[in-house]
Amino acid sequence: MQHLDELNVRILENREKIGSWVRGKAEKEFIPLYSSVDVRVSNHKIAPVDTNIFPAGFNNLSQPFRDRASGLFKDYFLRKYPKVRNILIIPELHTRNSFYWENIFVLKSILEKVDYEVEVGIVSDDFNQDEASFRSQSGEEVAAYKVMKENHRIFTSKMSPDLLLINNDFSEKCPKTLKDIIQPVEPPVEIGWHTRRKSVHFEYYNKLAGEAARLIGIDPWIISIDTVSLEGIDFDNPGDRDKAAMIADSMLDGLRKVYSEKGIPQAPYLFVKSNSGTYGMAVISVSNGDEIRSLNAEGRKRMRVSKGGKPVRDIVIQEGIPTALKWESGASAEPVFYLIESKVAGGFLRVNKGKNDHENLNTRGMEFSPMYGEGDKAGDGDSSMIYSPVHELVSCIASIAAGYEIEEILREGGCKEEVL
Repeated sequence: MQHLDELNVRILENREKIGSWVRGKAEKEFIPLYSSVDVRVSNHKIAPVDTNIFPAGFNNLSQPFRDRASGLFKDYFLRKYPKVRNILIIPELHTRNSFYWENIFVLKSILEKVDYEVEVGIVSDDFNQDEASFRSQSGEEVAAYKVMKENHRIFTSKMSPDLLLINNDFSEKCPKTLKDIIQPVEPPVEIGWHTRRKSVHFEYYNKLAGEAARLIGIDPWIISIDTVSLEGIDFDNPGDRDKAAMIADSMLDGLRKVYSEKGIPQAPYLFVKSNSGTYGMAVISVSNGDEIRSLNAEGRKRMRVSKGGKPVRDIVIQEGIPTALKWESGASAEPVFYLIESKVAGGFLRVNKGKNDHENLNTRGMEFSPMYGEGDKAGDGDSSMIYSPVHELVSCIASIAAGYEIEEILREGGCKEEVL
């Protein structure tokens, strides 16, 4: 089994090969403007477990990472849209959560730092006022203005933007207001969770991880993650639960054989997730199929709906990766990386004192701790992680996989449903 330190050495030795490979992919695929990647790091493998194309945690980045993000945004816009000066951020409107609005405040500040004019615009039929103010966690007021559309152009009473920056994953439907407009929209609204499927993402990710692994001479299994999709599942139906349980048992049998061959002493386990959606909703972990068959009322309720009350009918069953990272007092932790295109801007640690190393940490009770890059100075006694080349590689591959997703979704026509 290759240790992470050995993987880092191998990646550094092949830095030019990897860089050329990434550039080649970026030239062929539309890699999203930004993304966040949740990574699990165990003693036997490292792989992403979720990729969000509309990241909402910029407030959790340390100042050096915010500065790095500013530079990467500037570089992207100068290359892709050199005439852009005014940017309108389109946020979520499902909540007055002050942490989310802190994210918007910080994202706005990151862009303003590199001399863009930035405002916030609300796209919603329920938003009937011209302007509203939202308070961020730090007490800052974020002004937001109603978005209007005329002659295929978006504007507010405050700004006629050159570009729209979407920070809303549109879990339920694609907004008609943002279709057929003159200004560029980044990332495309067609790729919200109303359209995306995790199974598609991880199919692309595993193929790309295999390519990268062979390029630098490492075992592809170490940076891959076994994922199986299943459609039309109702967890209140015993027959459907049995169908999912049989697939889970088959996957676990396969993993036990691999673990035995590789000398891994732990028992394998799985995550069962909605095939779309975020915020850690509709996720359970199981160590055998019977746990799915005998799922209690609380577990069935958890798997019934995802974000926005969207019913869960399509699922993925995915190899579980126990986190080997520990924070203060031994709490389980996992890194989250933020990327601009395929370049890591920075990241942070998601910590959950109420969860063990096998469980989903993206749930109630989670906290966030700063992370640092090489050369960044951590605070005295800071226990946070300094990320390494292998963390950067798997995050980069996930962002490229998201680009393949985008291309596939756009080829198929994007949004299927629209807000009137």
